[in-house]
Amino acid sequence: MTRMLTLVSLLLTSLPLRAQDGAIHSLTADELARRLGETTWGMEELLAGKVEELTVTLRVEELDGDGRVKHTQERVDRFRVKDGQQRREILQASKDGEDATEALRKDLEERQRRGEGRAEFNSINLPFASASLSHHRFSIAGPDPKDPQRLRLRFEPRDAKAPSIHKGEALVDPTTGQLLRLNYSPSILPDRAHRVDVRMDFRTQPGMGQVLDTLRVEAEGGFLFYKKHLRITARYSHLVPASSAPSALMTPAP
Repeated sequence: MTRMLTLVSLLLTSLPLRAQDGAIHSLTADELARRLGETTWGMEELLAGKVEELTVTLRVEELDGDGRVKHTQERVDRFRVKDGQQRREILQASKDGEDATEALRKDLEERQRRGEGRAEFNSINLPFASASLSHHRFSIAGPDPKDPQRLRLRFEPRDAKAPSIHKGEALVDPTTGQLLRLNYSPSILPDRAHRVDVRMDFRTQPGMGQVLDTLRVEAEGGFLFYKKHLRITARYSHLVPASSAPSALMTPAP
């Protein structure tokens, strides 16, 4: 469970997308990807002080071979960032319905004293982020079959050995340029993981634009005859922009 929860920490760190004006129908795939990168608040922006607080409500289910839930862990975490320093606080936690708040708080405090956690917190970025953009190949996959008004942007790694590289699709509103949904699988899986499928859904938040609303992860892994199948759901709320951050609704320069 510890290794897979580390995966959760890695995947919980993609942050808000700023709204923009103007249609994007005429953009090429690379131009659209760059546009999304310019309007996305990733971890670099968070640690630079654009967002100072958010709450993550997490549910981790361990499934058996038939897909039935064996164990459940639920947790509410509050993240704070100030002057480039991050701090996580466990507000509430339970395991299989039993309160586990104090035990998990003590474990977190000990790990933070050892300086653990920061790398987990900023190791994953969106494929459009400045650090990841050049490592991906983008192509426009046409309208979404379920909603032809939405545009699919496909991405895949240029070099599968590069870190934080994903393969999947983004669902974009072609009129506003808003990122609506992201589905991907990491090209480099965490230790002992055999499969990781990620879905991110975004919402509009007044004063901030598009923000990450819900993250869902399906992960399988194990060693020899020891197998695990996890289903993870994380919901983001109470995002607090730093008072010094520029308006999230600013339109990026063309």
